[in-house]
Amino acid sequence: MTDRSPRVSVILPCHNGEAYLREAIRSILDQTYTDFELIVVDDGSTDGSPAIMHDMALDDRRLRIVTQVNGGIVAALNTAMDHARGEYIARMDADDLSFPERLAFQVSYLDRHPEVVIVGGHAVGDRHPTPASTRTCGGRHTRTDLTVFPPRVAVSMHPLIMMRAAALRAMGGYRHDYRHAEDYDLFIRASAFGRIANPPVDVLFYRRHESAISIGNVEEQERSAVRAELDAIARSGEGPPPARIVEAYTLLRVFRRYRAISADRARAMRLPVFASLLATTPHALASNRFRRLPLLIGVALVRSMRTT
Repeated sequence: MTDRSPRVSVILPCHNGEAYLREAIRSILDQTYTDFELIVVDDGSTDGSPAIMHDMALDDRRLRIVTQVNGGIVAALNTAMDHARGEYIARMDADDLSFPERLAFQVSYLDRHPEVVIVGGHAVGDRHPTPASTRTCGGRHTRTDLTVFPPRVAVSMHPLIMMRAAALRAMGGYRHDYRHAEDYDLFIRASAFGRIANPPVDVLFYRRHESAISIGNVEEQERSAVRAELDAIARSGEGPPPARIVEAYTLLRVFRRYRAISADRARAMRLPVFASLLATTPHALASNRFRRLPLLIGVALVRSMRTT
């Protein structure tokens, strides 16, 4: 490898990802854009992942392997960031596939939009997408607004983003404080450095499988996300929302997640969510800052009733 730093560092954390790892790595090595390094962090794998990594590294010097004792996703991402030399850092997971033009498109986008700190795109549920394919993007907000509650937060899909390395380092990388929501916390903090863009371009085949959907982590993830928002609100100088408002909002987030993945759990939550609506409505309606919350709760409840 030459001393010249590549333009892009692709970081891929892996813990026991042998099932799809070879395909994921190959999808990066086969990119039309070639000025990159791929940093794969072996986060204490005990399966065949290390053998796959080292075998593929023999054929392509752009693939760099870093091995560490298992420390979890945040530790692996920060380790990769410490080794990254590129101006831009792109995320990749061990079970997805990047489309061949992904890096070329995202580099060009960041070059042409200096106000953008993170660029995403669309994740597609098909290897060979058609106009009818299911697509997922980050969200509708391009700027984070912490003056209202619930806040409006600009996000993207974490496995497909490319970000400016200088901003990521200025933020201090990923934080351990928000288990299962380290990406959401990152997006909130990134808003201080620029816009988050999700152009309508297919960049990733997002593999959905049972091990990638953990119902058991939903509540912890959503509570971590709310804590990340409250931390950002406190740092912005806005006053903290009342505890009752926060708990109602947290229940709403959990409820909406369960509606998508577990009808039984969503049904079990209807009564607590309805009770939170009754408890918070007078306070919320008395303040413009919280006025959206009862409406959001009511809409979620009505939609839940219509789908069962």
